[in-house]
Amino acid sequence: MSLMLSLMLAAAAAAGPTPPMPQDLSQVPVIDGWLGRKISPRWSEDVARFYRRGECGGAVDHEGSRLLEIDMLFLLSGDGKVLKIAPVNARCPEVEQFVSNRILGTLRNSFPKTGAADPTWMRSQVRFLWSDAP
Repeated sequence: MSLMLSLMLAAAAAAGPTPPMPQDLSQVPVIDGWLGRKISPRWSEDVARFYRRGECGGAVDHEGSRLLEIDMLFLLSGDGKVLKIAPVNARCPEVEQFVSNRILGTLRNSFPKTGAADPTWMRSQVRFLWSDAP
């Protein structure tokens, strides 16, 4: 078990009861203005490398390029700490791991403080756009 995963599990255990992961995204509040939506396109070339290997799915044609939009669920403590990250539709374990690591590494302090006593699920999306044109 990685150190980061151990820390996440320990934080989740200390935070109180963990609500089950939502099955209906429409019932989960959106994180308005989340910094990750603005920053994730910068990671497009890194994500494209996984897709060029032919082992991942989900990217679609978009105006001559490839577009990948991943819905993300975040279990957040009341003070805005990430307790759990769940990429919903990534269809690629390498991309899931890459995105989760980037969020935990560079965006861990970008989540809203709700002040809630119990952890709350919230959602957003990350987007990637790349071209394989010569």
